[in-house]
Amino acid sequence: MIWNVRLFYRAVGFRFVRGGVDPDLDLLVILRGDPGLAHREHRGIVHVYDYVKELQVDWPARFPLAREIRLISLFRPDPVPEGLRWAPGYLPVVPEFWQQSPFRKRAGRPLHIANFKPMGDDPYQQDLARLARRGLVQVFGGRWDRLGLATHGLSYLEANRQLAGAWCCYGLMYPYQRGTTLSGRMWQAPLHGCLVISEQGTNPLGVPGVLEVERFTPETLLSVGSIRECWQIRQQATRHWREATERLAQQLDLPAYRGPTAAQLADCRRERLAQHLRLVWGRRLGGAGRWLAPPPVSCWWRRRQRTLQGLGRWLQGGSGRVRGTTNR
Repeated sequence: MIWNVRLFYRAVGFRFVRGGVDPDLDLLVILRGDPGLAHREHRGIVHVYDYVKELQVDWPARFPLAREIRLISLFRPDPVPEGLRWAPGYLPVVPEFWQQSPFRKRAGRPLHIANFKPMGDDPYQQDLARLARRGLVQVFGGRWDRLGLATHGLSYLEANRQLAGAWCCYGLMYPYQRGTTLSGRMWQAPLHGCLVISEQGTNPLGVPGVLEVERFTPETLLSVGSIRECWQIRQQATRHWREATERLAQQLDLPAYRGPTAAQLADCRRERLAQHLRLVWGRRLGGAGRWLAPPPVSCWWRRRQRTLQGLGRWLQGGSGRVRGTTNR
């Protein structure tokens, strides 16, 4: 999650630079994907977070002039590619940015927040769809209409609020990710005292707040018994991720991590709110455009329909473009 990364590096003394290609940056952070040859002239340090597990990239070829390339992953590659230094770890996690006060839970169904994953007849995804059709699980995300479910996506702020009020949620990973990395829900949901019910073998490091099951069945809906248990999950997860983020700073030879300042937290919260407003208004304008579409419709109305739908797509697309680099 981009705000965890921004807050982490700001807290240890870096300044964030938006976009652009500057070979004189002190540090370049790669979160996912392949940047191609855009940064071949970079001469500083590179931190590559290998948590998605979707690509095999020759990083020394991407950054031939870099002073040092650190590869951060939960498990040591065998062998470690020449030209890289491995650092054990996941992503930084900043609990105070995500947690809400006061701590409370509402009555409701378990959640699943993710886009539909095109992975054939995966039994876990099929289980989720069956539970959702029976009204036992509430699903948010895109493209679930392929399994006959009407859903929509959420902003980061909406997803965070949903998890804060939920007792438990379902996680779902691609088969090639299971047992090699963690899903985003595995850190975010437990910070709210929300138990994550996940596939068997997806939590080899014993991250707190994650329950592995062999299948997603109605019986797993009864996995959390009391709000006191939710509070204990939140406390354990908070302690775990604070300590893990402190260790990550040590592994990367960064200054001691003491957490972000109040001003840094407020700045990232404003960015998150702006992303939320762009997505929500884009969703509403897109819906208004569809409402104006029933035939027959005049050219005047059709032009306004296209204008509203186009503006909605622009706003929603802009809400997902959050990228940049860090600079000392």
